[in-house]
Amino acid sequence: MIVTEILACIRSDGKPKFTCGIVLWDDVVIEAAPIVGYMKKQKWARDRVRSYCKERGWSISVIHETKRHTTLDGLDALPPARRRLS
Repeated sequence: MIVTEILACIRSDGKPKFTCGIVLWDDVVIEAAPIVGYMKKQKWARDRVRSYCKERGWSISVIHETKRHTTLDGLDALPPARRRLS
């Protein structure tokens, strides 16, 4: 199984004017700047983020994308911030 991690930048030139970031893990928002924190809290999917940004007139672009193969123990299927170290 391959898991995708994406860092994306959202930019608004309207009111309010802002630039912020989100992180998607396997196409679900797992980290978000406070101004779009609701995307993380409600676990928005990539398509929902994209359509919402379009509706609001915001631009969104992928800054970095990493694909990972999972191992049998499944630990690498979790984002680094979500792993528990024993």
